[in-house]
Amino acid sequence: MAMRLVLLVLLLGACAAPGEGLPESTTQTLVTRSPSASSAPTGSSAAIAWRRIPDIPTARSEVAATAFRGEVYVIGGFGGGRVVEIFDGQRWRRGPDLPLEVDHAMAASVSDTADAGAGVYVFGGNAPAPIARGFRLAPDATAWREIAAMPGPRSQAAAVARGTQVYVVGGYDGQRLVAPTYAYEANADRWRQVAPIPTPRDHLAAAMITGRICAVGGRRLSLTTNLASLECYDPGADRWETLPDAPTARGGVGAAAVGDRIVFVGGERPDGTYKEVELYDPATRAWSRLPDLPTPRHGIGVVAVGRTVYVMSGGPTPGGSQTPISEALDLPAQ
Repeated sequence: MAMRLVLLVLLLGACAAPGEGLPESTTQTLVTRSPSASSAPTGSSAAIAWRRIPDIPTARSEVAATAFRGEVYVIGGFGGGRVVEIFDGQRWRRGPDLPLEVDHAMAASVSDTADAGAGVYVFGGNAPAPIARGFRLAPDATAWREIAAMPGPRSQAAAVARGTQVYVVGGYDGQRLVAPTYAYEANADRWRQVAPIPTPRDHLAAAMITGRICAVGGRRLSLTTNLASLECYDPGADRWETLPDAPTARGGVGAAAVGDRIVFVGGERPDGTYKEVELYDPATRAWSRLPDLPTPRHGIGVVAVGRTVYVMSGGPTPGGSQTPISEALDLPAQ
């Protein structure tokens, strides 16, 4: 049974005209950084550029996002409520509303090749306090169906699919940071607990590379406690490995996998938001600097479709700000 999974992590909208009011692309070169090097450019490879895509119809932040069947789903968030918006690479359309308003939720998708569990999943979030409920939108369905609740409430975490398993890592339960990692079997609608994340944190991002679930960035319940930690979970061994820190410590971030590389985007600090975009390559165990995000923001939806990374909506200033701005970066082949 072949299966493919596409991650998590935030935004979509209904019917914006493609190309309307879009600025010219910003071009930069890819620069490589070894684990011990400074963040200054050390070399160059292919020139790549961000491009503006149609704004998401609903300005929002702290969203959940994932990709399914080559389309991007953006779900809930501050300013989003129950709204689900879908981007097909050219324009936005409205999807089925969630059953409840939620922000800081986690989303992932299970491949269309799965037997029974294919579809888009949303877990937890704030409604308005952290909840354990989850929902599934099956392929071609017109409404969400409630699924088995997580073992405990959780928001501000990250979700990643691997085959028919979805892993929920990090986050906050309303009282404290959450260390246990939850694994959901989509075909059986059942949860189990696996090895805890070594560095509990909220507002982190995650992606799957080399068959492992990798958690990056985040913070400890405050804009003043941003983290650069990169830790990867091996489901076969049920253990975590600590890898080189990202160059920039930050929370309120997004991440996506392009091939076996992680693209790490956005975030916030007390006095602003981050423009830095960084890439981790497990083949070299090194981080690289990518072109800066033209519109720095946090609470974003970051999703990859093929070699294109989409960064949608988010907050341009710290806190609960919202924007409809959406941008894309096309990465060269590895």
